[in-house]
Amino acid sequence: MTDEAPDPALHYGNLIGAYQEAIRLCDFKSNLTVLFVAIMMGPVVASRDKFPHFLSLPVALAPFLVAFFCLLMVVFPRFPRRSSRNFIIVRNPSKSDFVYSEHSDDDIEQLKMRCAILSGILFWKNLFLQISLYICLGTLAFTFLLLSYSLL
Repeated sequence: MTDEAPDPALHYGNLIGAYQEAIRLCDFKSNLTVLFVAIMMGPVVASRDKFPHFLSLPVALAPFLVAFFCLLMVVFPRFPRRSSRNFIIVRNPSKSDFVYSEHSDDDIEQLKMRCAILSGILFWKNLFLQISLYICLGTLAFTFLLLSYSLL
């Protein structure tokens, strides 16, 4: 086993790659969940005449709208303005915008800042995705209970 310190630029570069892949995976899960929510809304709207008198259609569709809003927030790109010199978001970037020097502590700090930004983005994406999934599953269970009660 060697006692050499790992290269910090390589370490943070690997972390950035892992964060970006996890963010893409959250976006994919969100797109699948949008499809699931859209399919779930059909039977709910079709069986609106079997709902109890106190449960109107807008109230029954409210959880789906909240889930759609959460899923929209998952796929909405968020790149906060923080003090990062090389996390550039411009329409027409050039090669000179992305200069990297081997032995600069400032570049390591920028990589750390990029990891922090991506970590924050991933946290909010996961939070909204979990909220929408729990809403979908809870609404599905509640609708199943309501329909089975009405068939009795």
